[in-house]
Amino acid sequence: MFTARCIGVSLAVFVLLYVFLSLGVSRGWKLIRHMFRPGSARSAADLLFTLRMLPLALSSLVTLAFTLPSFLLLEPRSTNEAIGTAPLALGFCCFLLLGAGIARATISQLRASRELVKWLDGSMLMESEISESGNAVPIFRTGNDAPTPLTVAGVYAPRIFVSEAAVAALNPPELRTALRHEIAHALRYDNLKKLAFRFSVFPAMADLEHAWSEETEMAADDAAVSSFQDALDLAAALIKVSRLGPMESSGELTMALLHSSTALSARVHRMLAWDKTQKPQSHGRWLYALPPAAAIAIGVVTTYGAALTQMHAVTEWLVR
Repeated sequence: MFTARCIGVSLAVFVLLYVFLSLGVSRGWKLIRHMFRPGSARSAADLLFTLRMLPLALSSLVTLAFTLPSFLLLEPRSTNEAIGTAPLALGFCCFLLLGAGIARATISQLRASRELVKWLDGSMLMESEISESGNAVPIFRTGNDAPTPLTVAGVYAPRIFVSEAAVAALNPPELRTALRHEIAHALRYDNLKKLAFRFSVFPAMADLEHAWSEETEMAADDAAVSSFQDALDLAAALIKVSRLGPMESSGELTMALLHSSTALSARVHRMLAWDKTQKPQSHGRWLYALPPAAAIAIGVVTTYGAALTQMHAVTEWLVR
């Protein structure tokens, strides 16, 4: 009975926190982005990803670091106290929520694996681009029947696929810049982030995920461009790729060079207005978050015992 109550209370706290935090993020992410005013597309994408995953991360942290220890340390093991209707119902909802997330992530991963095997069949390795960090990103040349001209597929070991049509349509500088765009997606493991979105289920997050996708594309554009000529080459590549035919869905866990016709005009105009001052700066702005984070960590450590007592009081109220 003690173990059942422990599991029920922990799941109940997790699902309550997850739902309320998710509602808060889904309602307030635009305001938070406006308040932080990220200085680059990469910073904006990182902020949006952090906000998207915050409910799952914070709920897990509170459950594992506070709810579970408070119950194990402060709850009498000899009591015959019943679990209660509320923890049972909330625990069942939590199982449904986690089950849906696992199912969505598993299905997406299986589909991505099948698509990757299909694209690798008959493709030819062009090269392995070595990034500044020393990581090698394999680049494959596929046939004209590829769903997208240029795309990154693969979650844990990303690969870049370039169609014959794209190779024929783009000149060498354009192709090189377009590949640098895809390499940026691969090095930032954007497909893995998409998989995390699939696991973290909440229906009101579609707008936030779409905004992250747009910022991620612009961040990859920035990473691919280091001069005005590069910006012109990438703009030309975007236009030429858009003319290769109607864009087909390349899968849930892929990052295509051009994933949306609605974003084409904005991205091209952004490249034509490129200036070296737009080049993303270092991550120095995020250093401003370190002092508050350190203060919070010190506060938690110094008041951990009292926090466990308060959490146990909350769980006692929940059980009853």
